[in-house]
Amino acid sequence: MPNGPGPVLTNPFEEPERRMSEYTAMQIATLQARLDRKLGPEYISSRPGGGGQKVHYLSADKCINLANEVFGFNGWSSSIQRVDIDFDIGYGHIENCKGKAAAFEKSKKEGTTDALKRALRNFGNVLGNCVYDKDYLSKVTKIKTGPVSVLSVGQKKASLLTFSTG
Repeated sequence: MPNGPGPVLTNPFEEPERRMSEYTAMQIATLQARLDRKLGPEYISSRPGGGGQKVHYLSADKCINLANEVFGFNGWSSSIQRVDIDFDIGYGHIENCKGKAAAFEKSKKEGTTDALKRALRNFGNVLGNCVYDKDYLSKVTKIKTGPVSVLSVGQKKASLLTFSTG
């Protein structure tokens, strides 16, 4: 009974009413353009890898700062739902640690950071996905740059996302 007491049940076979997005087409296009940009060489770090190769990556602090710039400081969030010993989501390791507890703690911290970076990478090039593009990486790693500087509040922001290999 629609007018009677109790909850009103909806028909599960009807299409739900579509919610209007709070973003305009222009805002969506602007966000997508930011996410599609590739990182400049100052954002890419490297470390020795197997077989004498270099492994390139986007460090966690730079990844988080870029996510804050792209989405806004309160436009995204992350949370740890559960920590398991598994190698599918994030990875951490330690050598020559003095205690088992410290080893687990460091590995958990590294694993959660790795998982966050892997999740953010799915949003686009600017959050680290471009590091997996071998053609881009071969071009961008040849460019010499200085370190990224942190701008204080009130200073004019330089464009962080201006690199193009095309």
